Amino acid sequence: MNNSLYDTVLETELQELYIQVNHWLQDISFLESETLFFRKGIDCYLPEATPPADVSRFVLKIDNQEKRLEWLKNKISEFLVSLQPYISDLKKEMDLRLLEQYNNLQIELQELFADVRSTKKDLFHYTKSIVPPANAIL
Repeated sequence: MNNSLYDTVLETELQELYIQVNHWLQDISFLESETLFFRKGIDCYLPEATPPADVSRFVLKIDNQEKRLEWLKNKISEFLVSLQPYISDLKKEMDLRLLEQYNNLQIELQELFADVRSTKKDLFHYTKSIVPPANAIL
């Protein structure tokens, strides 16, 4: 009976872990839409007089974030595949690297969120500094 309780708890925790990691893919999708928004904002709304070095600085940051997003999306998908055998076979011996991979992916996602937030903040501050207030145009 004790073994059954352990199996039930383990199964529940593994399923929760699987769901959490699946949510990370939704987070990635959100971050992809954010970087697309930044890119469109730069392409469409920065004045033509914006110094090319400033535009390049933002484009480079966004390019880097998009590469990290793609890498992370692939790593998360790989992690989900490696997690599935443990969900379907609770008797399978766990590889402790699984927990390490989970922690590393979580840290990478948190850092990427912070980086995208920073880019958003920088881009909005920059835009505010070069675009005159609406009431100044009248």
